Amino acid sequence: MKKKILITGSNGFLGQLAINYYTKEYDLVLIDITDSSHENFYKVDISNYNEIDKIIEKEKPSIILHFAAEIFDTLNKEKIYKTNVLGSLNLYKSAINNNVDNFIFTSTFSLFEKDYDHLINELEPISCKNYYGITKAEAERFLLSSNSEINLSIFRCPVIVEKSRVHRLGVLFEFLKDDCTLWILGDGLNRIQFVSALDLFNAIDKSLIKKGKNVYNIGCDKVETMKETFEFLINKTESRSKIRHFNKPLGIFLLKVLSFFKLINFIDYHHKILVSNIVLDISRAKKDLNFVPKKSTAELLLEAHNYYIENTNNIQKGSAINPKMGFFKVIKLLSKII
Repeated sequence: MKKKILITGSNGFLGQLAINYYTKEYDLVLIDITDSSHENFYKVDISNYNEIDKIIEKEKPSIILHFAAEIFDTLNKEKIYKTNVLGSLNLYKSAINNNVDNFIFTSTFSLFEKDYDHLINELEPISCKNYYGITKAEAERFLLSSNSEINLSIFRCPVIVEKSRVHRLGVLFEFLKDDCTLWILGDGLNRIQFVSALDLFNAIDKSLIKKGKNVYNIGCDKVETMKETFEFLINKTESRSKIRHFNKPLGIFLLKVLSFFKLINFIDYHHKILVSNIVLDISRAKKDLNFVPKKSTAELLLEAHNYYIENTNNIQKGSAINPKMGFFKVIKLLSKII
């Protein structure tokens, strides 16, 4: 008899991939705040404890994969708190009451918001000021401080990339496709880590035999600099794009001005991605879970690029939607002639 997994955020990018990954080995219970035609799906707001508890009591899952979250660019702080904190606590409370074996919580490297000159391990003090990171940190604290005996694994994830996830990455891919200049703020020696969704699922699988409460950083083992990543993409895609450097303080100022006038969406998260050095130390996951990432940061981007080029007209939903270029059309035009 198959074990049963409950997946929150089942309509999202990660949830959809999880359905495909786990459907053969497990019976699935799917919940999301938006409608779905999937079998055994419940439309529910996880901030409503009574509704969540009814579902978990009825379905009796062995494992809960909690992927649902309001992301960093959601403007409604109350909505972020209700989902990321209250919703997480509701799920965990119901999991305890209904004897769920394993509770998996996906956290984020957005807990860290400085420019680090070292790898960030699981004991690094949280430094975030963004509300998304703050709510994830609060949920972590509650989960880890509980005296329940449920097996808990928290995965701190960097940017999750899979070939079907385009969204904002599509802006970069459009520049490459049309041989436009790729701009780097500063020297481009900063590193931002990615992780494959399939590598995350593999780590989750291996964590299911772990007892007690555990926190794991995961991500690519090889993390190229911003400049190395752009050079790799240009070479592998045979693009005629050139790399040019722009003064970092001036570039950030101009991006904030454009964001102020709502010409682009540029928040602290994007600032961090462009200029900060944030790489998680994954040695604990490698040791405890035999976690072996299959691709580097640049290789994951190349795979996503190739999928984007091959499926431009068919990318239609969620994080896989074609990017809205907006004011980037202007920047792209200037970058083509400079």
